[in-house]
Amino acid sequence: MQTLTLQQLFGVNAVQTADELIIKKSDLSAVGLTPTANNRAEQLVVAILLKALENFQGVLTDENNIPITDENNYPIEHDNRNLWELLEIFRWGPYIPEGMADRIRNQIIIHSFTHET
Repeated sequence: MQTLTLQQLFGVNAVQTADELIIKKSDLSAVGLTPTANNRAEQLVVAILLKALENFQGVLTDENNIPITDENNYPIEHDNRNLWELLEIFRWGPYIPEGMADRIRNQIIIHSFTHET
């Protein structure tokens, strides 16, 4: 099993020091974040989770980020959940909360594993 790099989880420009983790907002634009000087905290955390999710599940895309389709014009999906050693992230089906027909809840499940000692 493999371990994930900082760049796979947070974007190609992600770096860390002993005290800081630096994530460029521009690296998160491919998952829908529009970088501004005052993004809301929930926008940032969702963008980080969606960026991480790309390594586990998603749709294959070409170099222009256009989905690759099969002969029936359906997007080709991938599931790499079993590749990574200590982390598993996957999208759970959309859910419409009772009494809130105008909202769709999209859910991401995160499993974190540790080594037995």
